[in-house]
Order: sequence, then structure tokens, then C-alpha cells
Amino acid sequence: MPGVVLTLPIAAGKVEAWRRFCQELAGSRRQQYEASRRRLGITAERLALIESPTGSASVTTVEAGNVGLALAQMIGSSQPFETWYRGRLQELHGVNLSQYEEFAVPTPPPHPQELLFEWKLPTNGRV
Repeated sequence: MPGVVLTLPIAAGKVEAWRRFCQELAGSRRQQYEASRRRLGITAERLALIESPTGSASVTTVEAGNVGLALAQMIGSSQPFETWYRGRLQELHGVNLSQYEEFAVPTPPPHPQELLFEWKLPTNGRV
């Protein structure tokens, strides 16, 4: 399955807020999250935290049949969940997804990472 790895620095003082964001995805926003990912054609997503000498960063792995289309739809969506998601990324990373540029060759992070959230579309298509 095609995929992309996005590594984004976490803004100073925002690591705990980033952890809460992951908890929201796995908890109170889980249904909205899963509906979003199905709508976008995303089949798996992983969010991990890495700590390095230069600071904290998130490593997000996204898999989809058409990753470019899924990301384009996420960026351009006016759906409430995607709007909230983009706003949280801007707050936590200082990144505006409308300026996203795909990485040519994704590489694994050079430091140990802590997996905080993972979702995969069940093989039978049911949740």
C-alpha cells in the first residue's frame, strides 16, 4: 500500500498538548476520525513521538491507495473534523497543511520513537 511519512517538529511547550491530541483521536473523536479516514481513502495511520537533542517531533505514517489524493482532500476539506484536525496541526506544529510538499524519499527517524496511536481499516471493512 502506498504511503508517506511526515516528520514535524512539535512547538515548544506543546508535547503534552500533542499527547492529548492523540488521546482525542483514540477516544472522544474516534468515530469522527474513522469516518474521516474512510472518506479520504486512508487505510492506516500511525502517530509516534520522537525525542532528539534538537527537540520533540511527531512522525506520522499515512497509507492509502492514493496518498496524494487523500492528502489533497484532507487539505481542501471543509468537513468539521478535517477543519479541526488542520487547526490542531497548526497549533501544535506551526504547520499550515496548505503548504504541504510531499517528501521524495521517506526515511525512518534516527532516534527511538514512542508509538502513541495507530489505526487500520479492518480487513472485513467493519469496525
